[in-house]
This record gives sequence, C-alpha cells and structure tokens, in this order.
Amino acid sequence: MLKKTLIILIILLVLVAGTLVVYNFFFKKEAAPVVTEELPEEKITPSPTAKIKPISQEPVLAPTIDNQKIKYYLANNGNVFESNFDGSDLERLTSNALQGLKYIIWAPNKTKVIGIFEKDGEVKKYFYDYQTKKSALLNQNIQWLTWSPDSRQIAYQYYNPQTQENYISLADPDGSNWQNAFKTRIKDIIVEWPKKELISLRTRPSGLAQSELYTLNPQTSAFQKVLSGIYGLSALWSPSGEKFIFSQTNSDGRNLKLKITNKNGEAPKELNVLTLPEKCVWSQDERYAFCAVPSALPPQAILPDDYYKETFSTADDFYKINTETNQKTLLIEPEQMESDYDATSLLLSPQEDYLFFVNKKDGLLYSLKL
Repeated sequence: MLKKTLIILIILLVLVAGTLVVYNFFFKKEAAPVVTEELPEEKITPSPTAKIKPISQEPVLAPTIDNQKIKYYLANNGNVFESNFDGSDLERLTSNALQGLKYIIWAPNKTKVIGIFEKDGEVKKYFYDYQTKKSALLNQNIQWLTWSPDSRQIAYQYYNPQTQENYISLADPDGSNWQNAFKTRIKDIIVEWPKKELISLRTRPSGLAQSELYTLNPQTSAFQKVLSGIYGLSALWSPSGEKFIFSQTNSDGRNLKLKITNKNGEAPKELNVLTLPEKCVWSQDERYAFCAVPSALPPQAILPDDYYKETFSTADDFYKINTETNQKTLLIEPEQMESDYDATSLLLSPQEDYLFFVNKKDGLLYSLKL
C-alpha cells in the first residue's frame, strides 16, 4: 500500500511540474521586464561638462525621435528603450528577445515598424503594429522597402528571380492590397518616399560604377531621370522632398564631394564639406544640414565602398552647414571631445537643441548638446 501511494505521489509531482513548464513557456506574462543580456561591466562615464554624452550603454539599432523622447532597439536582443534627450528617465518598453534582428524601419508616425531578420543566411521581413499588436511576414521577393510619408503604405522593389518579374510596387504595411506601380529592369534599387507624390529610386552607390537617381509619381506613374552617370552616388532627401544632398566621386572612387540640388536635379551646387550623406541630417526649415565630417580620409580608399565595408573608421568633426550660403559652423571644438566618433544615423531633436548619432566604433547612441 505504501509503495502504491508513493508511485501516485511521484506521478502527481511529474504532472504538476510539466504543467508549470508549459505555463511558463507559453502563457506566463512577465511581471516586470527581464534583461536578457548583462550590461557591460565598464560603463562610459563622461565628465559632467562634456557636450557629447552616451545615451545608451549597449549597442543600438534604428534610433528615432518620438515627440520629446528618443527610442531605440538594442542590437543584441531587440529590446526597445526610450529616454529623455539627455538620457534621463530611461525606460524599457519591450523585453521580447528578437533573435537575428538586423535592422528596423520605423514608420514616420512611430507606431509601426518593419523588422529585418537574418538567420542561417535567410533574410525575412516582418511588419508589426505597436497599437494593434498585429504582425505579418512579408513576401520573400520584397527587396528594399520604405514607408509612405503618412505611414499608411509601403513602397518596395519586388523581384522574383524565378520569373524575372521586377516591379516597384505599393502595398498596405502588412503586404496586402498590393499593386504594381512601375516595371523596371534595374536590380538592387534603393527605394525612398520623401513626399506624397514622389518616390525616389536610385541604384546602389559605388565609387567604381556610375549610378542613377530617378523619381516616380505613385499616383500617375510619371517617371523622371534626375541624376545619371554619377560615381559614388548616395543621397539624403530633405523633409519636404523638395531637394536633396548627394555624394560624388571620380571614377576611381576618390575626390569625394558633397553637393545639393533640387528634386529635379537642376544646378547642383558643391557644399563646403567632404563627407557622406549618411553622416548628415536636415534641419526642419531645410536651410541647414548638420554633418559629421571626417577629419581625414585614407588617400587610397574607394568611397563609399570601403566605408560601407568598414575597412577603415573615421574620426569626425561636427558642423552645421548653411546650404544657401555654404557657411559652416563647428559645433564642438576637437579638444572638447573625450573620444573619437565615427558618426552615423544622425537625428535632430524637434527644437534642434540636441544632435544624436550612433558611433560605429562602439555601436552606442550619443547626444551632442547644441
């Protein structure tokens, strides 16, 4: 009898343990966010008078401004954080581990994202709506994509390698209600949507190959060539989509120049700094560009190719450039900087009193008080 009772108790314990495992794995909601990765042991502690300060203590992805907060994903686990512009009141918004997350594309209204994941060499793109909690896996033939200015649609290159179908298409953010807007033979197109009636299409930049930039009206399908035959062509559209700055090199990928032109590519003018558009951000009134400018570039570097491949790193100075007069203003003296910064993903606060950037040397998010 004792033996039978013992067996029954053991069976009950196994069942209870199994139930707890299933509950914890699938259903249990966290009472509080749990950090899946430990913070670095050595935190950056700038001096109290430093103008450049770290906002994050871990490498980040896709920082963005949302009203009076700055948001970002952690590169190592996909947790989402936000803080005030000076780094205070840090708050974790999500604690879900997103394995294989490589990049995030925020909708302009900051309520939706497209997440790009890579695992075992396979790339997948997911739509997620933070308000409705709706998610969707996008078609595997969707290549480069972008959000519409009103956050209601996405535009993208659809390329099917089996059928050779190659279109610029529009769809709802979850990939539904798609329509082909323009058929093309160009592959590897960078798609941007700076204003309602203008989608920008450009070939991937290289200092050893000529690139083109076109615009497409998604409402009328009107197609226009804006720039052609440009080596090292990368671009940054202004907030209104009325103009853009772009980079240009010679056919050897050297002699870098930064220029500005209107949406039609007319009368391009050279700016008084040598940097890449990826190191700049526009002011709201579009008179100024705030740029991180390398103090020196390797003389044999092929631009922008070698910079993208990270075969070298830069030590940047920070300037405010008047795009109308070409006057430039140094934002911080080199001796005031406590480290070297290779800045990318630049952002301006709404009052333009903070300049944010990701330092490619350590992946951290920093702020420069203006």
